[in-house]
Amino acid sequence: MLNYSNIGSFFSQLDYNKNMYRKTYLEINLDNLKNNVEFFKSKGKNIIGVIKANGYGLIDHMAVFTLKECGITHFAVSSLDEALHLRKFVNDEILILGYVSYKDLDLVRDKNLSILTVSKDYVDNANLKHIKVHIKLNTGMNRIGIEPDQAKEVLNTLLEKNALVEGIMSHFSCSDCDLDFTNKQYQIFKDCINELNYDFKYIHISNTDGAIVLDDDICNYQRIGIGLLGYCSYDVDLSPVVSLYSEVTMVKQLKAGDKVSYGGNYVSDGNGYILTIPIGYSDGFSRYNTGKKVYVENEEGTIIGNICMDQMMVLTKNYHPVNSKVEIYGEHIDIRQRAKDLNTIVYELLTIVSDRITRVYISNNQVIKEIIPRL
Repeated sequence: MLNYSNIGSFFSQLDYNKNMYRKTYLEINLDNLKNNVEFFKSKGKNIIGVIKANGYGLIDHMAVFTLKECGITHFAVSSLDEALHLRKFVNDEILILGYVSYKDLDLVRDKNLSILTVSKDYVDNANLKHIKVHIKLNTGMNRIGIEPDQAKEVLNTLLEKNALVEGIMSHFSCSDCDLDFTNKQYQIFKDCINELNYDFKYIHISNTDGAIVLDDDICNYQRIGIGLLGYCSYDVDLSPVVSLYSEVTMVKQLKAGDKVSYGGNYVSDGNGYILTIPIGYSDGFSRYNTGKKVYVENEEGTIIGNICMDQMMVLTKNYHPVNSKVEIYGEHIDIRQRAKDLNTIVYELLTIVSDRITRVYISNNQVIKEIIPRL
């Protein structure tokens, strides 16, 4: 178990390769992460930090260290494997939000993890003795969880099995777009808790958007994931944490009629410069980005031709030498707008960034750590 007493001792214990062999990297601003924690703390509820999918690409334990500095001691992940990885670094509360097989419950118990009631059948058939459980109510998401009219029976079953019933929760499905339905879900949740009349230690329903828009007087915790990274569906004072950068590795001018990349779909008119950038679809940068913009030294460039597995080409009006910095997402290229342009969401663009990409952590405008996950 690593020592989290201060940032210097923590990073000194992480034995990672220090060389960035390819200057394509995620830059993670830890100061902005802390600012976002303070924003959600101002909502008056404790925070469960949701760091599933490897911290939405930040690397889970790196995100957790900063969150712990801010006083967060309860975390949520998607699966048992994510929980086991995180348990190597922290002794804090870890809640698994997805299904855990019956055969793995001894491991859950041994590692002091918490699970959900994914269904009534699950509760009826699983050996839950001395396992920490949050009752998951299905209030309209219709993914996992018990129905509200099953709650009393499920609670009694859990107590009979000597499960450690510590929490109750639900999950909003439309807090980004349908406040009427969100309030309906909340009322179902609240009514059920009042009917159960049980002293739950953890009561939580709000995700990032729900925490912003919901008038909640029954919960004592909020589950915040993407909001910690500075993104939500509403215009609030959050600070984006993640930027994606690369560099120019080759510059050339083409003659009119020259074709670029696989398939020759782009044909040059002889104007401008073609920059080769070392990032491609195997890094999680989709081929659908062809035609979209990047930012190179005070100029927007256009991605042209088919994006390759490991490289892409960008057209600019002006000359930019090898090693010029290229912003793919960041201050000038808004990842939220790019997600809209690609008919997807920010979550996907962050979580598909592969482990080939170096993570660079920034605090006080200084690089404090570089991690190449594969190394």
